Amino acid sequence: MEKVKLLDKGIIELPKKIREKFRLEEGTEFDLVFDSETIYLKRVFKSLKDKSFSEVARPFREMAKKEKISADDVSKEIKKYRKKG
Repeated sequence: MEKVKLLDKGIIELPKKIREKFRLEEGTEFDLVFDSETIYLKRVFKSLKDKSFSEVARPFREMAKKEKISADDVSKEIKKYRKKG
């Protein structure tokens, strides 16, 4: 269980390891669900049609960077795939 504090202006900062685990970025939207003693944050997932291409491509770019995959590597794979098809 993680503890967080309510900061100025009602802001709750989520710990970095939680933000990284769930890939939460600034601007991520949540629904607030609560009962008499418990507050839940439920992430709002946008439909792909509501996202820009840049938002959709970002995780793939990050993965490619981490795996050291170049744009040239991607082009070669696309060409190989098209030859098979």
